[in-house]
Amino acid sequence: MTNHVLIKQRAIQALIIPNNFKLVTTETHRRNREEVRVERYQMTPEFSPNNAHITLVYGADERLISYNRFYVALDQLTLPIKGVVIQIAEQVWQTVDADYARGLHYMRTDKQQRYFIDDQGVRQAFAVQWVKFAHDNGSYNWASIGPDGQVIELERESRWDYFRSRRATEEWNYDDWVLARNNQGPQLAAPEALA
Repeated sequence: MTNHVLIKQRAIQALIIPNNFKLVTTETHRRNREEVRVERYQMTPEFSPNNAHITLVYGADERLISYNRFYVALDQLTLPIKGVVIQIAEQVWQTVDADYARGLHYMRTDKQQRYFIDDQGVRQAFAVQWVKFAHDNGSYNWASIGPDGQVIELERESRWDYFRSRRATEEWNYDDWVLARNNQGPQLAAPEALA
């Protein structure tokens, strides 16, 4: 059984929160000079960096800025083909925000790795197809599609620091960046944002 991410009281079927994941923290931070709400869902109440979790970031107007799902069932590891992946990515953007989606322009698809630390302390890696879009507003946006065509990530309005060749937008949805920001871990190499 699963729950679905809500955007302004509307359930988005493609963005799931497994039933055994519960909201454990809600924090307020700044992202691109905007106050945002960061929610973290986990199976256990104790925080452990890079454990199985889902992070949602909402803007001041309650639009969904990002969805990151650092968890998949390890018996489901088949990725869809590229054409299907692009179609899924475009469809989820239409569902999440059709007005915003009109300004998106497909750039490329890359196969990337994501991971989480399971409850035995073992790093579990899995592949995603990362579908990148440019937007008319000058930002970069993406959807990552994982095993069995599931949406693993969705992020909008990411800005790029061309001078430093790295992301300019804060990464409240990424544990290693948050640890670096809190002086609890090393500064991440480019292309990650400076913490």
